[in-house]
Amino acid sequence: MRFISDAYWDKGMRKGNQDSVSLQEVRIKGKMAVFALVCDGIGGLDCGEAASGFVAEKMTEWFYKEAIMMLKHRKSGKKIEKSGLRALYGCNVEMQRFGEEKGIKMGTTVTALLFSGRRYFLWHSGDSRAYRITGRGFGGKIKRLTTDHAQNHVMLLRCIGSYSWKRPDVKRGYLIKKSVFLICSDGFRNRLREERIKEAMLPGTIEGREQIYKRLKEMTEYVKKQGERDNISAVAVWME
Repeated sequence: MRFISDAYWDKGMRKGNQDSVSLQEVRIKGKMAVFALVCDGIGGLDCGEAASGFVAEKMTEWFYKEAIMMLKHRKSGKKIEKSGLRALYGCNVEMQRFGEEKGIKMGTTVTALLFSGRRYFLWHSGDSRAYRITGRGFGGKIKRLTTDHAQNHVMLLRCIGSYSWKRPDVKRGYLIKKSVFLICSDGFRNRLREERIKEAMLPGTIEGREQIYKRLKEMTEYVKKQGERDNISAVAVWME
């Protein structure tokens, strides 16, 4: 399986950017493995930028220190899922401790995907999203792989941060050739119909990394023209 990926990150109309992204590509025993992540710091709390950046950094560290070794040794899907959950639990513990010391509340969404061989693994907490786009033309399909952990599209019910631990959703599955996975913050998808995302990211219309970047940028510019004020982040991984 060959992977081509890229990311786009924009502060939107905000003064700062509380989103964080990670996109890592490595070769393991001749095969590519890709780790992609979007974190969106919760704006109504303290230190949103620090919260998202901390989780993005720790999960990237987990990818290099643990996930790669597990993939090399062909560990089971269940063990890989649990390892990612332990890393997120560790983030939550550290952020709780920091919040108590400083007298603050902080939190971030996290949506992370790990691709290796013909498998993918997904960890998700909050209201960032992951989609899978397959097919071409009118036969193309888009499927949302995550559920928003939010009440009335406003109040988050689950996140990683200085709160009691709430287990993220975990999924795994098999990759389909000529498909695209997209992870994005709510600022990216709030003003985009899923049909528009599907049309822009149809696997049959993508030829390379530059095209992925261009289409993510075009959708970002579109939502900004539609009045989106939030930070905007997206990572796309195309496979053939």
